[in-house]
Amino acid sequence: MEKQEAILLRGRLGGKQRLRLEKLLDMLYKPSELAVEIGFTQRQVYRVYIPIGCPHDKDDRRHIWINGKRFREWYEATYPRFTVKENEGFCLTCKRVVNLEKPVKEKKGGLLYWIGYCPKCGRKIPRIIDTDKRRE
Repeated sequence: MEKQEAILLRGRLGGKQRLRLEKLLDMLYKPSELAVEIGFTQRQVYRVYIPIGCPHDKDDRRHIWINGKRFREWYEATYPRFTVKENEGFCLTCKRVVNLEKPVKEKKGGLLYWIGYCPKCGRKIPRIIDTDKRRE
């Protein structure tokens, strides 16, 4: 089995937040302004992003300033998008992409999905294959 690098989950943004990230300008933001622009709490800037290396500057009054363009580039490098292959799923217990063991195809309403199990911890992993919404 190939060695898989750890996926950093703490501080990862959702889909709408990633879209807002694209709209950041090449200007300095206070942590509170950055939090409002993207849609998370100011606390996340201080507790997650700055400790793991978010590019920021401090002025002579010790105020933190973050350049929007540099933050976007740093975020995309630190939290790369990962793709899950057809026979894989993301185990929430192991926090990694795993091959599904004994996947069973099921349908509920307009949702077609596989139910598989993590080979490491045995957790049930659902994997959506298709929905009626995708076909419309």
